[in-house]
Amino acid sequence: MPIARFQGFLVSASSVSIAVMGLAAQSAWAQAPNQSAAQQDTPDQYGIQDIVVTANKREQKLNDVGISVTAIGASQLRERQIVSLQDIALSVPGLTFSPSASNTPVYTLRGVGFNDTTLGAYPDVSVYLDQAPLPFPVMTKLTAFDLERIEVLKGPQGTLFGNNATGGAINYIAAKPTNHFEAGASIGYGRFNQIIGDAYVSGPLTETLGVRLSGHVDHGDDWQKSYSTGEKTGRKRNYAGRLLIDWQPTDRLRVNLNLNGWLERGAPQAVQVIGTRSAIPGVPNPVEGVPLAPANARAADFSSNIDPRNHNDLWQIAGRIDFDVTDDITVTSLTSYTDYKQRMSFDGDGVVGNNADFKHFDGSIKSFSQELRVANAASNRFRWVIGGNYSSDKARDSSHLVYGDSTIFTGSGIFESAFRANQDMKNYAAFANGEFDVGNFTLKGGVRYTKANRKANSCFYGVPDNDSYLPFVPLYTFFANNLRAANGLPPIDTVDALSCMTIDTTGLNGNSPTYLPGAFTGKLNEDNVSWRAGVDYKPRPGLLLYANVSKGYKAGSFPSVAASTTEQSLPVKQESLLSYEAGIKATLLDRTLQLNAAGFHYDYRDRQIRSKLIDPNFGVLDVLVNVPKSSVTGFEVELNAQPIPGFNAYANFTYLDSEIKRFVGLSAEGVAGDFKGASLPYTPKYQIGTGLSYEFNASDRIKLFTGADLTFRSETNAIIGGSQLFDIRDYALLDLRAGVKDADDRWSLQFWGKNVTNQYYWTNVASFFDTYTRWAGQPATYGATFSVKFK
Repeated sequence: MPIARFQGFLVSASSVSIAVMGLAAQSAWAQAPNQSAAQQDTPDQYGIQDIVVTANKREQKLNDVGISVTAIGASQLRERQIVSLQDIALSVPGLTFSPSASNTPVYTLRGVGFNDTTLGAYPDVSVYLDQAPLPFPVMTKLTAFDLERIEVLKGPQGTLFGNNATGGAINYIAAKPTNHFEAGASIGYGRFNQIIGDAYVSGPLTETLGVRLSGHVDHGDDWQKSYSTGEKTGRKRNYAGRLLIDWQPTDRLRVNLNLNGWLERGAPQAVQVIGTRSAIPGVPNPVEGVPLAPANARAADFSSNIDPRNHNDLWQIAGRIDFDVTDDITVTSLTSYTDYKQRMSFDGDGVVGNNADFKHFDGSIKSFSQELRVANAASNRFRWVIGGNYSSDKARDSSHLVYGDSTIFTGSGIFESAFRANQDMKNYAAFANGEFDVGNFTLKGGVRYTKANRKANSCFYGVPDNDSYLPFVPLYTFFANNLRAANGLPPIDTVDALSCMTIDTTGLNGNSPTYLPGAFTGKLNEDNVSWRAGVDYKPRPGLLLYANVSKGYKAGSFPSVAASTTEQSLPVKQESLLSYEAGIKATLLDRTLQLNAAGFHYDYRDRQIRSKLIDPNFGVLDVLVNVPKSSVTGFEVELNAQPIPGFNAYANFTYLDSEIKRFVGLSAEGVAGDFKGASLPYTPKYQIGTGLSYEFNASDRIKLFTGADLTFRSETNAIIGGSQLFDIRDYALLDLRAGVKDADDRWSLQFWGKNVTNQYYWTNVASFFDTYTRWAGQPATYGATFSVKFK
């Protein structure tokens, strides 16, 4: 369906949804005088129910939390088939998700995100599982199963959640052990022979010990097909599991253990080539004139001599101990260790030839975290928490790249190389947060000091396969001697191409440049003070007005790139964001309508982005840079109506106006320019979500249900200063569902469809060597899911 027509349908559907909520609100207003207080407070009656969240690291009702939070409950996750990172992003106003070639997902929240795909790059949106950190985005890929809810906190969260949360924080809350035996399972079958299975068993082993064991399986056949060779790719073989153990030996001591892990197999998504260029100007381009990908998500070319595969593993152990020192004071210890291993190969250029293909892209991350905090009871007029954090992260990655069909080969004769990088990060922090009630007002404040130390070393080198390293010897000897002669240094005899070949043009660790090939080494030691201050005003139950000012930081970072010179390997320094936000949370019309709204302005300094530089040897190459000054201004509105039993309608709208205030650099094509006034990447100006669901009795024992969800993202871009090839076009997606279930919710059968109009869209664009490529969104998928519970 053409986008213009679909946008018209979007407006119509949004209008219908809002009109339905308006009529529902009028109906609820008319009914309100006839309802007693007992009826209003009865949990099984219709109306807005309280949601408990842990945004302030203590349990609170969502409507009592004076920050912007989106919570997605277990029933929504199940009914809307939210199982992937992209599903979550489509369900959260202001959140976008972008895949990448290196398997690292990119989250951007309200325009704040880090588009580097290095395994060891911290994000702008931090992620947690039951408050245990998953500090790197790649660790979060298969976490969304058997959940109680997902909480998305918006705006800087550095005070309580630490460095690297300038954009916000995502908390996965796992479903907990039950105090009685319970088990459940679901099995779904969908397009491309996709089979999704979930199962859990939960209950007490003794009076003081409870457990919950859950698992998840996602299998699917190849869904992409080469339009040149007919070969297929894109299969999925994913497995995940979690064991929770809750032990309460005394009234004052609670111990929780979380063992979880996942395996990702199959093949990564193939990219689509949408254009070509010559990375080295004036050199014949072997891929010029290749057939470009059609506007079909399933069509993508890839090299036959590269076997695309995922072989990625994660496991985590997290322990929490809560000890009530007194009736009013609790000490909490949170300890976690996470181990991630990656073994991948993929086509990076979208063509049948080897323009930029990875024979392997391997890596590992080992992460340890410890938090110790002390807090008083939530019932106090003055509520406080103080604590400290320590974390140690080690990231390793290596790659083997082949590019015989590229301008790199035609211009220099080299066609194969390898790269490895190591990064060690240690973080230390101390924090305090407090809330004080004064009548209907609550005064809030918090502060955190963070010290972040990072060391990096990397090596770009030739590989002995087919003697492919031999052309490096005269080439890099020539490069080094040219640079040395220009700086008055004597020439060298030769280069060891099997050793490290990055040429030192910047000086390492305070030394002068040597213009010799070798390994890159660097250190980055930073500290900062993040803080938050605000006030909440609650004139009556169900109505909250709040205003906050907060400042957050994201640590500096080294890139992971096969660098020709050390200039390409230099780090970016830490970024900061000063946020001003005010909002309202109102439960209206006898708890049948919920209104949440917030307006905000972000003053963004030294934003970290992946950009380009002109390399003296190979032309346009990747680099990390800081954008000195930028801003994001916007607002969000969320409406949720539940006017009659079984019926729910919602609508949300997000507006973002992002602007670069000061940045002189290079475009994605390597053209120098002043980009003042340009917008930030992955920041659509408009995001809309609307939908409804209805459940009703077909008989005394059977219920029928149906629902629809429509989401819209306006146009954005994938890089600052890029041409139209880097645009991410606006798109709208329609999901439908219907089914039948038991009156006691012991079993259900649901039929569902996602992107039922088969809208062609894409979520990321990149350029690498001589091609421009994009990641297409999933085409129309549909299927059925049967679920059963035992109690």
